[in-house]
Amino acid sequence: MQGVETRRAFTLIELLVVIAIIAILAAILFPVFASAKEAAKKTQNLNNQKQIVTAMVLYANDNEDRSPKSHHDLEPPETIADLYTWYAPLQPYIRTAGIF
Repeated sequence: MQGVETRRAFTLIELLVVIAIIAILAAILFPVFASAKEAAKKTQNLNNQKQIVTAMVLYANDNEDRSPKSHHDLEPPETIADLYTWYAPLQPYIRTAGIF
């Protein structure tokens, strides 16, 4: 008498349990990934601010310790239309305008 071959397969219950465990693990890990992404964004913003301040210091060193003009520095014949944006003079001191 020959041995009868039986096929071993997963039951529906076993598959549902595995899917439920994966769903629970995903629900636990999603907030962790979100907080890691938020921390990375904060670090990037801090780095951008540091680059802007460094560019302003370099600009001041090259321009007799003066910062870029703002609307508070207008002379009487000048109007707000004569003033460029405050960060335009900083362009040579930064690598990319994306930091603004």
